Amino acid sequence: MPELLLALDAGTTGARAMLVDPAGRVLGMDKCGIETRYPGAGLVEQDGAAVWDTCRAVIAGALAAAGRSMADVAAIGVTTQRASVVLWDRAIGEPVCPILIWSDLRGMNVYKDLRAAGFASWPQVPSAKLPAAIALAGRPLESLRWGTLDSWLVFRLSGGAAHVTDSSCAWLSGYMDYDRGAGWNAGLLAYQSLPETLFPRLTDSWGAIAETTDGVPICAIMADQQAGMVAHDALRRGAWKATYGTSAVLMANAGGAPFSPDASMPAQALATIAGEAHYCIEGMVISAGSFVDWLCGPIGLFDTPAALESAARSVPDAGGVQVRPSLQGLGTPHGRFNDRGLISGLSFSTSPAHLARGALTGIACRIREIADLIAASLPVPDALPVDGGMAASDIFLQIQADMLQRPVRRHAVREGTAYGAAIAAGLGAGLIAESDLPALARYDADFTPAISRDAADHAFARWSAAITVQA
Repeated sequence: MPELLLALDAGTTGARAMLVDPAGRVLGMDKCGIETRYPGAGLVEQDGAAVWDTCRAVIAGALAAAGRSMADVAAIGVTTQRASVVLWDRAIGEPVCPILIWSDLRGMNVYKDLRAAGFASWPQVPSAKLPAAIALAGRPLESLRWGTLDSWLVFRLSGGAAHVTDSSCAWLSGYMDYDRGAGWNAGLLAYQSLPETLFPRLTDSWGAIAETTDGVPICAIMADQQAGMVAHDALRRGAWKATYGTSAVLMANAGGAPFSPDASMPAQALATIAGEAHYCIEGMVISAGSFVDWLCGPIGLFDTPAALESAARSVPDAGGVQVRPSLQGLGTPHGRFNDRGLISGLSFSTSPAHLARGALTGIACRIREIADLIAASLPVPDALPVDGGMAASDIFLQIQADMLQRPVRRHAVREGTAYGAAIAAGLGAGLIAESDLPALARYDADFTPAISRDAADHAFARWSAAITVQA
């Protein structure tokens, strides 16, 4: 009888699949990059057909790496980056325009219009960009379906049988009825002249959701950051974690009622479990891993992120260099989306190593801004659990622990979002119980502050003063 759990995790810069057993052992994994296009200022697109091909390829690769087949899979969990717009032909499932990625800002004017009309909206969310996607498609609305990336992938996996999403993915669409905490906002749909048939059906985050074309149950569908909360057993109020990927996100469990401690940190859905809503809050550093990639790629200061890490380790501090990693705007708690990246404190003695350490310190300081806000609002634990690609860097996590003045715990599975999706699929299939989650959240390293609080506060204050310039 099949008992293995397969996660499909489609992020912003790549897709991965992971095969896990009910004891949490990773048996096989494969990943592949996803090409992103930047056709103009503020425009960020991907080719939907290429993304689907990549997802199919990594599923096959993960199974091959484990020496298994789909016949061994008991349940599939799907997790994706959030707030991207996919618009497809309702009959054949093919995309009818590029995927508009969450960081795409072409909806800025629509966002302002929606705000003026009294609707909750943000520049990155689909409600600000779906009208642009529909205009790009140039097709009648009745011939189309739309969803965030999770919805479209489940549609394809199920052969078109399931057009669904969950609250964690739908919440950042801008189309949720936030007053009711459930369902689509009929007033907004009417305002944009959109039929509800264009929209996916809302379902629980885990349970019996759909089946693939070859009969494998799809038992979880969640946004990536929320799936990471499952990986860290963060299903209790106050539990938190940080994931360092293309962006860096610090998320905390807000319990059973919507909660917003700051205008830049609105309430969000964590999951819907057996029809019951659970909520969270988060702060985002929009450019984190992507800032490191930018220093290595377009700028060419380092050959690889590993070379940047090595350079940062070679110096004791940033030599006065201060970095604001805001290539796509300055997120929580500032909400200044037109601000761009900033590097200051340069001198003739500045070396690439100082820039490397300054970049890592800048990302760590941005996380501290968010952590301080959350810790003042919720009963968070002392240690911050982390995962994601940048979490592989010991020097970065040490800098993070120093700036937070808190222990930082690194998850043993760096790909926490994929791991969480697999665990959620196990919950949905009944192969894992919630009481099993603490044992499945395993950590392989702890980083404790190596500098005094006074030193950390002084460094943070200098950084904060340097990044206040609006540029």
